[in-house]
Amino acid sequence: MSKAPMTLVRQRWDAWWESRLPRTDQLTLTHRNLYILPTRSGWSFAAVLVVLLVASINERVNLGYALTFLLGGSALAAAHLTHGNLQGLQLRLLSARSVHAGSVLNVSIGLHNTHRTKGRWGLQAQAQGGLAQPVEVAAGQDAVLELDIPAPQRGWLTLPRVTIESGYPLGLFRAWAYWRPLSRVLIWPALDPHAPALPAWHAEAALSASTRQTGHSTEPPEGLRDYRRGDPMRWIAWKKSSHAIASGTGLVSRTSEQGRSPDLWLDYEQSPGLSGLGTEARLSRLATWVVQAENSLEGPNGVYGLKLPGHTIACGRGAAHLRECLDALATWPGTGTGGNA
Repeated sequence: MSKAPMTLVRQRWDAWWESRLPRTDQLTLTHRNLYILPTRSGWSFAAVLVVLLVASINERVNLGYALTFLLGGSALAAAHLTHGNLQGLQLRLLSARSVHAGSVLNVSIGLHNTHRTKGRWGLQAQAQGGLAQPVEVAAGQDAVLELDIPAPQRGWLTLPRVTIESGYPLGLFRAWAYWRPLSRVLIWPALDPHAPALPAWHAEAALSASTRQTGHSTEPPEGLRDYRRGDPMRWIAWKKSSHAIASGTGLVSRTSEQGRSPDLWLDYEQSPGLSGLGTEARLSRLATWVVQAENSLEGPNGVYGLKLPGHTIACGRGAAHLRECLDALATWPGTGTGGNA
């Protein structure tokens, strides 16, 4: 029962603190956003100095005075060096690629040392909820830091607060700064480890075509189909395409000898193997099938499409098509479920 008030106070403190930190993908550390306090070792060192000073006063030992002031001056110099080890350092968000929910998001951060003669030593950076990673930046050089951030659920993930700190050189003081990146990362649905094999092929009942209001059909004859993005140039039936373009439609491609290409449609509502599953489970299984289709389908006819309620992605193949399908699954039904502001 006693932990609840403290938790509430801590949450309100964090909310107030973060409201003072505007989100940005680049940050330069200055005296305005740097903080410094003694560490436990620093407080212990201060206690030793107090005892040493009191003993020197009581015993009137001049060497005790000298030692006390020498150690005190060293501590003050250490505080200046610790703060200066971070001041002027520039942070920049480099990249954060989408991953599947339940895995770890890898975020790359670039550090630039603007000082030409002073290195930045003994630094540590940590994303909120992650592990601290050590990093050092030589004078006038750049460094890249990799941080791991948990991605528990699909949707847009707002990157958490990043803390960079230093205790260099003596560890008596801790200087730190907070950074809230602006960019968000789209987290795809989790992969289903128990997903069955891909559904059977479903040939399109008719190729996509339109009928002109004049009554003349523009549907390609057998052995031909509408051009799809990614079709090689040698597949295009140029003579038929010229007539099709003249009639107001697009290019026409040749199909295989067997006729129309068998298109694999992954349907949220009708594909076998999805009945009885909830929304997230269906999206997870569809994401798994999309990845399997991209990796396993072969030949010019190995294309697949995705059908979601209110949204359809035409058949295709390739890295861009795969990402389009996964992005649609991550954001369906229009807003992601993951992330926080």
